[in-house]
Amino acid sequence: MAANLKLVFGGALGKKVSFNFPFADTGASATQVKTLMQVMVANGDIYSEAPQSLSKAEFVINTVMPVDIG
Repeated sequence: MAANLKLVFGGALGKKVSFNFPFADTGASATQVKTLMQVMVANGDIYSEAPQSLSKAEFVINTVMPVDIG
């Protein structure tokens, strides 16, 4: 199963800004994830909707089920 790391930040005017990282290492510690998020906030110039605060982080694990459309 593939795992994505979804990071959600607080943005300007109460907006939420989220980033998804595919093929995430689910063994990453909470400290490692928080440090990554803090670096992204400190960078401040990722996108026009730059994250301003930490909101939440979660691993999203998906199972791929092919659909026969033939």
